[in-house]
Amino acid sequence: GRPQRLSPHYFVLGESAWFQGLSNDMDAVTLPLTALPPDVTSVTYPDSFTAMGLVQEFGLPYEPKPYHGRVIRLVDLPQLVATYGLPNDEADADYAAYAVKPFEQYIEVQVWSDDPVAAHLRQVHRWP
Repeated sequence: GRPQRLSPHYFVLGESAWFQGLSNDMDAVTLPLTALPPDVTSVTYPDSFTAMGLVQEFGLPYEPKPYHGRVIRLVDLPQLVATYGLPNDEADADYAAYAVKPFEQYIEVQVWSDDPVAAHLRQVHRWP
């Protein structure tokens, strides 16, 4: 790709009841996949922290999966979902303990540019 930022804007693919339940003050920003340029968009299954095995560095449980350790291009997302399906998306009854359980709750989308986000916020929320 051609990242334009040192760190991405992080999104959840689709809707996630689990992610929405993390906080009472959550708000959603919805971007169509067609608004995300492929050269500044990447995907990990699940979130990048788990997919890259970083949870092990913090002593958290980790169960390696065939799709871990990979950053996926947006064009390869349909094949990823066709092969492995979508993660289990259920709200958690005990969010205080979520970090000590294996974590496969959502697919993360990383947008490495301000442009797609700014354009959407201007259009939908009249952002300056």
